[in-house]
Amino acid sequence: MTGLASALASLAAAGALAAGGVLAPGAGQPAPRTALVIDAPAARDGRALVDPRLRATEADVRLPRSAAEARTDVRYFAAQGYDRVIVAGPRSTAAAADAHLATVRAADLSGALAAVRR
Repeated sequence: MTGLASALASLAAAGALAAGGVLAPGAGQPAPRTALVIDAPAARDGRALVDPRLRATEADVRLPRSAAEARTDVRYFAAQGYDRVIVAGPRSTAAAADAHLATVRAADLSGALAAVRR
């Protein structure tokens, strides 16, 4: 009988924790999705094709090599419902302007990474 009471008490405690997690502020809401679209030349670090700071970011990153790729990347993230699309570089910035999309514009890679953290 003691084993049954102990099991019921454990079950009740687990249920209370689960209910608390569901009712907590912000629970059940996905984290905002952020995307970076940075012209490939602006995303380099010396000889490295991709700046290491981009690998460490939690944002989805695209590095377009042409204006057509930039347009495709910007429109893709907008169509996927990303909360924020950050653009840097002349191609990516022009693609966002041509598509009439609300984006965050950054002057360079450092500015784009700073915008991700905001």
